[in-house]
Amino acid sequence: MPGPIDRQRMLRQEQAVSAAINAVLSAVFFAVVFGLAARPLAVGAPDRFALDFLPQGLMVSLMASLVPTLVVRAKLRKVALPVTAAVGGIVARGALGGIATALVLAGLALFGPLREVPSHPALLFKVAYGALLGLACTRFAVSSLFARTMKELAA
Repeated sequence: MPGPIDRQRMLRQEQAVSAAINAVLSAVFFAVVFGLAARPLAVGAPDRFALDFLPQGLMVSLMASLVPTLVVRAKLRKVALPVTAAVGGIVARGALGGIATALVLAGLALFGPLREVPSHPALLFKVAYGALLGLACTRFAVSSLFARTMKELAA
C-alpha cells in the first residue's frame, strides 16, 4: 500500500495554480477582445461585454475541471494508487456549473441597470471572475476525483 497522500495540500496546490492561470488568461483575452484603453464598454451592442461571460465561463470551467483532474489522477497513479475513475462526467459537471454561472452573470449584466461599464474595473472583475471560477471548478473536480478514488479503494 502506498504512503499517505496529503489530499488537502494537493487540492490547495491545484486550486492555486488554476486560479492564477485562469486570472492571467482572462486578462489576456479581455485585452484581445476589448483592448486595454480606458473607455466605457457597452454591456450590450456594440461591445457585448455581458455576452463575453459565456465563452469565458465555458473555457475556464472546462479547463479548470479537465486539466487539474488529469494532473491529480496522474499523481495518484504515480504513487501506485489504482485510479480508474473516468474524468468525463467530472469535467462535464464542472463545465455545466461554469456555464450556469456565466449565464447568470450575463443575464444580470444584460438586464441590470447598467448600460455600460468602465473598462478598467471591468477588466478587474473579469480577472477575479476567471480566478474564482477556476478555483471553484478545480475544487469540485479534484474533490470528485478523490471521492471516486476512495470509493474504488474501499470496494
